[in-house]
Amino acid sequence: MLFNPTPIERLTTLTTQLIEKRVAENDELKILQEEIAMLQASIKSKDDEIAMLSNELLEKDIEIEAIVSKIESLLG
Repeated sequence: MLFNPTPIERLTTLTTQLIEKRVAENDELKILQEEIAMLQASIKSKDDEIAMLSNELLEKDIEIEAIVSKIESLLG
């Protein structure tokens, strides 16, 4: 014998499925938001490191220019 659900039973089943889907999507959203936050922190860290290395490079360029100037003055 086949079971034919009543309209209220179908509605209950569909509502339950929608709620379960919503909960799963909310959980996935939270995970994605946490991943985004971690990536943003990583990007900031990398940006800070790039800025620091750029400053170090600039300082080295200045040192090299000073050395080149001294060598040029010694040569003539």
